[in-house]
Amino acid sequence: MQHRALRLLCTHASPKKAAVYRYISAASSQLNGIPPPLKGIRVLDLTRVLAGPTATMLLADLGADVIKVEEVERGDDTRSWSPPSAPLLENAPSEASHLPPDSAYFLAVNRNKRSLTVNFKTPDGLEVVRRLIKTSDVLVENFVSGKLASMGLGWEDCKKINPRLVYASITGYGQTGPYRQAAGYDVVIEAEAGLMHITGEPDRPPAKVGVAATDIATGLYAHGAIMAALLSRQQTGEGVWIDCNLFESQLAGLANIASNYLIAGQEAGRHGTAHPSIVPYQVFPCKDGFLMIGAGNDKQFRILCEAILQLPELVDDAKFSNNAARVANRTELIDIISGTLKGQDRDYWIERFTGEGVPFGPINNIRQTFEHPQAVARESTVEVDHPRAGKIKLVAPAVTYNGQRMPVRIPPPWLSQHTGEPDAEDTIDMETFQQILELDEDDERDFSRGMTCEYFKQANTTFKDMDDAFSRKDLEKLSSLGHFLKGSSAALGVTKVQASCEKIQHYGSLRDEEAGEPLAPEAALKKIDPLLESVKKEYAVAEKWLKEWYIETPQEPGALHVST
Repeated sequence: MQHRALRLLCTHASPKKAAVYRYISAASSQLNGIPPPLKGIRVLDLTRVLAGPTATMLLADLGADVIKVEEVERGDDTRSWSPPSAPLLENAPSEASHLPPDSAYFLAVNRNKRSLTVNFKTPDGLEVVRRLIKTSDVLVENFVSGKLASMGLGWEDCKKINPRLVYASITGYGQTGPYRQAAGYDVVIEAEAGLMHITGEPDRPPAKVGVAATDIATGLYAHGAIMAALLSRQQTGEGVWIDCNLFESQLAGLANIASNYLIAGQEAGRHGTAHPSIVPYQVFPCKDGFLMIGAGNDKQFRILCEAILQLPELVDDAKFSNNAARVANRTELIDIISGTLKGQDRDYWIERFTGEGVPFGPINNIRQTFEHPQAVARESTVEVDHPRAGKIKLVAPAVTYNGQRMPVRIPPPWLSQHTGEPDAEDTIDMETFQQILELDEDDERDFSRGMTCEYFKQANTTFKDMDDAFSRKDLEKLSSLGHFLKGSSAALGVTKVQASCEKIQHYGSLRDEEAGEPLAPEAALKKIDPLLESVKKEYAVAEKWLKEWYIETPQEPGALHVST
C-alpha cells in the first residue's frame, strides 16, 4: 500500500516534490524482505553477559532502537573476556583509543545496538536512566531480584514514569521463591536444573554443554515474551512486567526428559550422544573421524543395514527386529555397527549415506561448520565494517523473511560510543506531529507525507538563501528567512529548528531577545554565523527521522525516537 501511495504522489506532484517522493520510495525498495517490524520501538538494555544481550540483539535485529546502558569504566563484563579479540586498526577513532580491543564474545551478541555509559551510583546518572525510561517502550534488565528497586528503578517505580513500559526482568531463579536473590550463572543452572545430569558419557562424570545453552534459551524466551507483551500493550494500552529466569527456562528445556519423570516417574541418566529410547541413534567412530547416525524407525534401520552397512542379516535378527528389541540389546548392536564403520574413513561413509534417507551428519569442528556447503550457500555469516576493527565476520541473523535476512545496520559499539548523541525527540515534538498525522484520511498518509516533503524542499531552499544573505550581510533578508522557516518548522513540530530560526529572525532585526537589548549589525552577524551551522545540523537530525518514519511507518508514531 505504501509503494502504491508513493507512485500516485509522484504522478501528481511537481517535479521537485516528485523527486523527494522518489527518494523515499527508493530507500523503501532497498529494505530486506520485510520492513523492520520493530522500527520505532525503543529498548533500554540494562543487561550484560549473554542471556539479556541475546534477547535485546534479537529485538535490535527486528529494527528496534536498542540503547545498551553500560557501567562507565568497564562496560559489559564480556568486553574483557579475551582472548580472542578483534584486531585494532591503526586509524581507529581517537575517542576510543583508551579502550582495549573488543572481545569476540562481546561482538557475538551486541550487533545493531548503541552504547551509552551511565554511573548508576550518582543522582545525575539515575536521572539519565529515568529520562530514558520515560521515552522507551521496553526495558530489559538482569540485575539480582530487588537490586533495581533499591535504586528506585524497579517495576513499580518505572511504571509510574511510563505506564506503557514493557519491563523484562531476567534473573537466575525468578522474582519469588527462596532462591530469588541468588545470582544466576549458566553452568550452575545447568547443574541445578538437570541438564548436566543428563549430559556426558554414562561411565564418566557429568559434563556441561559446550556453549552456554541455558543463557541462550533464556534469551530466546525473553525475546518471545517481550514480543507478546508489546502485542498485549496494543490491546490494553498498559505495560507488562515480565519475569524470565534461567532456572525455569532450563526446566522447560528438559522437554521429553522432564515428561518421562512427571508422567512415569522415570529418572534419567547420561547416554553420551545416544538416545535413551531409540537405537541406533548416536555418534559412531570411523577410521578418521566421527558420524552422527539417527535411524529412528524400522524402515531407516533396514536401509542402514542393507544399503549402507551391507549387513542385511541384522534386519531379520530377533534381537534387532524392532526398536524395543534394539534398545534392549543396545550394547551388542552398537558394537557391530561401530566395528563396521571403523573399517573405512569418514568421507567413504558420507558418500554411502548420501541420498539413502537415513539421517546422518559428520561431526564437524568450527572451521568445517562455517565451510559447510549449506552455510556457504545460505550466507550464514555477514561481514560488517567495524570502526575500530575493520571488516569483521559475525553469524548472520538466523531467520529469513520473504527470502531475506534482517540487515546488520550497526556494528557492535565500542564502550560509550553513542553517549552524547543529538536527541531527535528534542528535535521533533511528537504531539504536534501526531496532530498532523490525524489529518490523514487513510493509512497511505497522503496529506502528512506531502506536507513533510514540501517542508524538506522549503528547508533546503531556505538554507541556501540564508547562506547567500549572510555572505551579503543582508540582515533584513536573514530575519525574513528565519521567520519563514520558523513557521514551517513549527507547523510540523520540528522544535529545535524552529527555535534556532526564531533567534536568526530576532538577530536579523538587530534584537537580542534573551538579553533584552538591541544589537549592532556586526554583533548580529557574529551571533548568526554559528547559528547557521547548528540549525543545519538540527535540521539534518529531523530530516533523517522523518524520512525513516515514512519509509517504515510504525503503528505508534509517538514511540519512535532516533537518538539519545
